[in-house]
Amino acid sequence: MQLSLVYIGVVAILIFIMPLIITTQSIKATQSIKATQATQAIEGFATDPNAYKQDDTYKAQVKALSDRYSPSASAKRPVSNLLPKTISKGYMKEYEQNFVNFYSLGCRYTGYVGPMTNGYFDPDIAVQNSVNAGCRTFVLDIDYINDCKGENIKYYPRLVVRDIQGKLIVNYTSDLPTCNSARHSNLKDVCDKINFYAFSEACQNRLDPVIIVLYFQRQPPGSYKSKTVLDYYSNVAKCLASFKDRFIENELDGGTFFRQKQEGRLLINKITNYNGKVLIFSNANTSGFRETQIYSPMDDLDFLVNLRLSYTQTKLGVTENDSGAMFGILETAEDYMIIPSTRTDEVAENMKLKWSICLSQDPTKPVSADTFYTITNSFGINCVPISIFDNMNSFMFTDNTFKTYSFIPKAERLRYVKPPVVTPAEPSPLTDHKQGKLRAPSIGGGY
Repeated sequence: MQLSLVYIGVVAILIFIMPLIITTQSIKATQSIKATQATQAIEGFATDPNAYKQDDTYKAQVKALSDRYSPSASAKRPVSNLLPKTISKGYMKEYEQNFVNFYSLGCRYTGYVGPMTNGYFDPDIAVQNSVNAGCRTFVLDIDYINDCKGENIKYYPRLVVRDIQGKLIVNYTSDLPTCNSARHSNLKDVCDKINFYAFSEACQNRLDPVIIVLYFQRQPPGSYKSKTVLDYYSNVAKCLASFKDRFIENELDGGTFFRQKQEGRLLINKITNYNGKVLIFSNANTSGFRETQIYSPMDDLDFLVNLRLSYTQTKLGVTENDSGAMFGILETAEDYMIIPSTRTDEVAENMKLKWSICLSQDPTKPVSADTFYTITNSFGINCVPISIFDNMNSFMFTDNTFKTYSFIPKAERLRYVKPPVVTPAEPSPLTDHKQGKLRAPSIGGGY
């Protein structure tokens, strides 16, 4: 009888305890699976990196972009078609056709199809639609991921989409592996797609130059010439390899433009001098490459950059306030909205020989139409990039903006005019001194 009671007690205890044991094991298994999935996402071993393409939101986003931009792609024309018209109508003289005297249609978050929050990376779809929209300036938001710790992935540069607090807002399933490397780089993928679509036979304005704006949000810890920092920038240079045959090199008219040499000359050359070329602009201090000289030219980002972007009002990312001559400007659109009207003419005059780009202070909120018209018409800001997934950017595609051309002339009062070449007049015969070879008169008179 006592044994029976003991047996019944043991069974009762087991009945009570076993569910707890099973539940605990289930929780641990779930946690293990989640940890494994997180590791896979970071290290790049996810089983199906294209699973996100089955999401209804992704499909709807891709359809919306295609429906909007594909029909207008065939109407785009290169700026070389526009220039003769500006001359014949007396709107723009030939000597004013400098690169710096044109507004450019730009796209930010290149490679991202949206929506803004919890959207999707798809370099192929996003770049194709950006080119169809007419974008020839591509802003690449570059950063690294703090959680990436491996030898080959720590501080590896990649494209990011962050909110104003710096939080990543991409649907991570479309952006695997989270930690990029030489093996998988979303930055390289986007550059390859830009080179493919922007210069393809299907692109009606393929002759137009392409401007790549490298917008570095951070750089790794270390001085500007430390190996960690230079390796970081060198990895970006490697991602630009597909543009190698399109970089501007030793030009017959103007010499070399590598290492930001002759930035002013770069801006005042005729815009069609850069037909089919890729110009690299950057906000980073890459001068450390000049002091170390251990990287090959194509791995040396400083060598590849044609124009350095600086700031005077609000610091964005790693942009510095250069104390020397500045020919490139990266600032917020809001900076120019608070300039007093009494200084408008002064600032506009100072901007004539600068290529400028303005981003929204809050990266999740596009620049409004009012702000765009104010800062471009008042100060001649060259580029205010759009997000292709923004449904409120139709003002950028009117007859007066970028409906047909990706580059449009600034108003005459905002243009830089090259100083005229002064040709010495023919001297009067009366002042002819035989090139200084005068003979002394003889005593007998005459020469």
